[in-house]
Amino acid sequence: MATLTITVTEAVTLGDGSTDRGTTNTQTVTINEVDHRIMDITTTEVAVLKFGGNNGAGTFKNGTVKYLRITNLDSTNFVTLRIQGSDAEYFVKLEPEDHFILGNTQMDAHEDSVDPARDVAGTSLAAGLGNINTIYADADTATCQVEYFLGSTD
Repeated sequence: MATLTITVTEAVTLGDGSTDRGTTNTQTVTINEVDHRIMDITTTEVAVLKFGGNNGAGTFKNGTVKYLRITNLDSTNFVTLRIQGSDAEYFVKLEPEDHFILGNTQMDAHEDSVDPARDVAGTSLAAGLGNINTIYADADTATCQVEYFLGSTD
């Protein structure tokens, strides 16, 4: 067992230089394994991470991921992430040098156009969290390097 310490710091001073609005938040998570990789992402979509019922080559076991960070290391071009579950998906635009962080591999996505908390009949929708199956990435205009860091219990 190991302790992963995650620290997020926003440092900003506003106005005349005397108003500090920065914050630091720290979280510790118990993990057993780490996976870290830097990979080239081209303009053709590629699977970056997969999740399933068991660990395997390039696949991480559902429910064991405690921290995941994906960073676009490119200073010019953005990358689009496609987070796909079994029956839904959503997209994230990862700007140059931007980060995408998850604390688990649960997701929910809806196509509701009016009120995301209600269905067509006006009744409440229950959050239907499910496992992420795959995270894909593709670069906008040129090959970009993407880094991921994943901490898990299994």
